[in-house]
Amino acid sequence: MNGFFVLLILILSGCTQLKLQQPQRDQVFFKNIWTKNLDETYVSGNLPIGVGAPRIYQDIVYMGTLQGKMNAYDVESGRLLWSANDKTPLGGPVEFFDEHIAYGGLNGRLFVRHYLSGKLKYAIDLAAPVESAPVFHKGHLFVYLRGHQVVHLDAQTGKVLWAYKRAVPVTTTLQRTSKPLVVGNKVILGFADGFLGALSLDEGLLIWETKLIESSKFVDVDLNPILAGGLIICGSPSGELKAVNPDNGAISRSFGVSIMAHPILKGEQLILGTNDGDVLVMGLDGKILKQLKVSSQPISALTWWKGSLVVASFDGNLTAIDPLALKVIDQFHLGYDFSAIFSDIAINDDFMALYSSRNRLYLFQ
Repeated sequence: MNGFFVLLILILSGCTQLKLQQPQRDQVFFKNIWTKNLDETYVSGNLPIGVGAPRIYQDIVYMGTLQGKMNAYDVESGRLLWSANDKTPLGGPVEFFDEHIAYGGLNGRLFVRHYLSGKLKYAIDLAAPVESAPVFHKGHLFVYLRGHQVVHLDAQTGKVLWAYKRAVPVTTTLQRTSKPLVVGNKVILGFADGFLGALSLDEGLLIWETKLIESSKFVDVDLNPILAGGLIICGSPSGELKAVNPDNGAISRSFGVSIMAHPILKGEQLILGTNDGDVLVMGLDGKILKQLKVSSQPISALTWWKGSLVVASFDGNLTAIDPLALKVIDQFHLGYDFSAIFSDIAINDDFMALYSSRNRLYLFQ
């Protein structure tokens, strides 16, 4: 087990020892306009870890809680617009389609509601926890389940069109799931046994599979795959990022870095946050063009917002970086040591929302 995963386990198991710190007050980039404490059932002992993520749509911020509520907030004021009690912990973000939101719970149910009223359109039992956002594609939903399964549904009715279940012999995994990527007539996704695979879009049959990581533990291929330069960029936090041919699964290139944060593609360049706390600007050929040390801890999330790069690291800091000069322009501390961001950061043109491991929802303008 490498140092990165030892650190991750210590963070998850030692939350009672975290110390409160006051956020910085002299920001020029980060303007925190409201914060919600969603840890409603706190008791002494280890705290529940928040791994969910918000989404912003039509000036509404959507956030599911570990208490089973899907909440919709006004983006500017933070006022609660509606709340639905789904009676199961909600660990995955929502997906939007045709004036509806789709999301899942840890009891395996998928919920589809009207985005504005919260009215339930349908709910369906998928038999395994839903911990990542569904993917909408041309009238269809693809839902990746914790049981190493992906389910293809008709988005309007919830009818299951096909399901693929992976036999995963590995018992020690991070149990995270990435978002499927539709490329042509294939659905590309990573598995917990170290493989990247492609399923046929129409039938869910396995077309090819490629092993990306040789380690015996924590081999989950859980980075969201992206299409760049005609290749699929994907990998595992415990191995090197790889470029794979989407036609046959052949590995075309290894980038020589290990990352936990989902990679960003800007033009012909990759922006990566490494497990060593560095931000890299890298060409699709694997050449490092720029590099900046941001933290002594791993980088857990990246996003591009208002022409700058926003980086979240395991030390509880948000860092804003000028992408041209690759220099720090601002920092914001989330209030707790090791208050990490384990999932996606939500953005639109004016606002940024994120959810910390301490179950705090932050909204920035």
